[in-house]
Amino acid sequence: MLRVLVPFFGGVLTGFQVCSKIQPWWVIVLLLLLWVLAFAIFKLQRLKPAWLPWLMAPLLCLLLFIVGVGTGIKTRPLDPGLPVEEWVLVKGELRGSPQKGSYAYAFDMELDLLCSADTICRTSTLLKCYLPLQSDSLLPAQGEIWQFSGKLVSIRNSGNPGSPDYRSIMGWKNYWYRFYVSTATEEAHFNKEVAGRERRLAPSRIRSLVSDHWHGDREEVSLLKAVCLGDRSSLTDDMRQAYTAAGGMHLLAVSGLHVGLIWWVLQYMTGWMSLLLRKEIQRTVLVVGLLWFYAFITGFSSSVCRSVTMFSFFSASRMMGERAKPLNVILVSAFLLVLIEPERLMDVGFQLSYTAIIGIITLHPLALRKVRVKNRLLRWVWEATSVSLAAQVSTAPLVIYYFHQLPIYSLICSLIAIPLLSLLIAIFVCSVPFVSVGIMENISSFLLVELARLMNRSMEHLSSMPGAVLDGLQLDRISLLFWILGLLLGMIALYGRRKIPYLLLFLISSSLVWNSCSALKRRSSSELLIAHFRGASMVSIREGVQVDHYCWYRDSTSLDYMKAYRELAWNKRVFENRLYEENEGVRITGGASACVKLREGAWLLGGDSFRGLVLTEHTDACLWDGLFTDSSGNNAGLPDFILLSGEPMMDGLKKKSWMHEVTFVMDGSNRSWYKERMLAKWDRIYLTDQRGAYVKRW
Repeated sequence: MLRVLVPFFGGVLTGFQVCSKIQPWWVIVLLLLLWVLAFAIFKLQRLKPAWLPWLMAPLLCLLLFIVGVGTGIKTRPLDPGLPVEEWVLVKGELRGSPQKGSYAYAFDMELDLLCSADTICRTSTLLKCYLPLQSDSLLPAQGEIWQFSGKLVSIRNSGNPGSPDYRSIMGWKNYWYRFYVSTATEEAHFNKEVAGRERRLAPSRIRSLVSDHWHGDREEVSLLKAVCLGDRSSLTDDMRQAYTAAGGMHLLAVSGLHVGLIWWVLQYMTGWMSLLLRKEIQRTVLVVGLLWFYAFITGFSSSVCRSVTMFSFFSASRMMGERAKPLNVILVSAFLLVLIEPERLMDVGFQLSYTAIIGIITLHPLALRKVRVKNRLLRWVWEATSVSLAAQVSTAPLVIYYFHQLPIYSLICSLIAIPLLSLLIAIFVCSVPFVSVGIMENISSFLLVELARLMNRSMEHLSSMPGAVLDGLQLDRISLLFWILGLLLGMIALYGRRKIPYLLLFLISSSLVWNSCSALKRRSSSELLIAHFRGASMVSIREGVQVDHYCWYRDSTSLDYMKAYRELAWNKRVFENRLYEENEGVRITGGASACVKLREGAWLLGGDSFRGLVLTEHTDACLWDGLFTDSSGNNAGLPDFILLSGEPMMDGLKKKSWMHEVTFVMDGSNRSWYKERMLAKWDRIYLTDQRGAYVKRW
């Protein structure tokens, strides 16, 4: 299976990333030529030439690669090109429950119809919607069809180096636009379509019908929705942070653990069928059918589809009297899922799910063979610990790369949470038939809510312990590749392959050389970076590993965004950086630069290789004469940049012809009329809200 998966997955990634401009018919023609060549080689097999195997293997590999490229090109999510920055009417189904934020309710909508002044189009893209907080309005519910009027805008990146490529991340999930519901009292503002009979089996509706029988606080009910139904839309930020810090975030996503527990309970519940019918096939078909119905309810997530597919293969091999190898079953399920829905390959959940299960089936048996425990209780503890340890070791590179942190107490979390989760899943599965007919609803709800409360309290206590999370970790793509290859070679070496340790040693040496070269390049370079955050300005100056951040902001929300960006993009383990605010003093001396306040609303920034000016308020010609001209009126050294934060008025600049040689940076806090006025004055204007952060390196 590896010989099939590696070229096919490589082709899909190539089709996604590199070959987006290739026409599909080119791929079809190339495939036909390769198939003809493969058929001709197959016909030559009767002659048994010696060169045939050497040609057939790379040809099949190339054939699978081209198939993957065509699949990636054909299924790559594309921007539908909807009219943006316009008032439109949208209609679609809610994908999740509205979540209350500081200024609006946020929810996802599967768009079906869009109408603007001159456009009517149907599309299946997804929208990030924001509904203003209104106490007298009816909130939409998950699974309902609504239409709203409002403004449609594109999802954009911040443009700040080091920050995530948010547009690409959302694009792989088919999210391309944000939609802000209008606050005007229009007839089409809130308009709900009543669900008909054809929508009674919608997954969201089934989830709502089941969760309506749970009576408890919001935290407990949201946990039950997440672990039992795969609906994490109602989880609070505090719960997410607590489970992340405790190393139990994987418990909130329905995965192989949850599906395995459900399969185990269903096996016991249907045991009477084997005694009554004396055949195993009816029981197996029923259990597998219920598992696929559960996958339908949870929305066919990557982890659930992987688990249900594996159990289906195992059940089929069991009925046929064959013993399926776990690794082959895992690889076959991965191939089928990517073949049906290729964009899953870019899903973080898909990558983490398969990495974890591969680590478990390879490292867990090895750990049990190396460490044998005779005591029954200690043996159970060691088995649970080794499973969690194998999953954590195998997923560590991806977790560091995507989330820049690593939980420390995940082993303790598993020992506490898995027994509670097992009991919770068992009660949930057993209670569904009774609750559906109105029996034992209060008892089952009480037990589930209390178990959920106990899990939440346990995670809160673990997350509050010192050193729960090792944060500030960074991995680039090359280092991630080294880590993954090293992990795979290490797994193979543990099973007794003699030549693998030499390859592993070479890989570790190459990784160390790469990191050393990156660190040397970082220490011998400098850069200037100007970025904007919600109408605020941030200037970052780096000399080697010394970094100074200067902030000009209007409110605390903008400052919070800048602090979060600093924590994410400028790792404290790599850079020695400090953040300075505009009100810290008249003169600020940092490790790589200095900032001097000339007057109210004017600051002069300077370093070893640059000089710049920051303006936030009204200024006049006297400031320019004192800074940039000598006594005879000649130029005394122009600044490298002039940052216009806000809407500062500048008198007398039309008389200074040399000002047209300076780069003006506008940070996104300026209104449209101000931008138009400044663009009419100068040609050298850099707009960070359109072109991304202003960067200069030397």
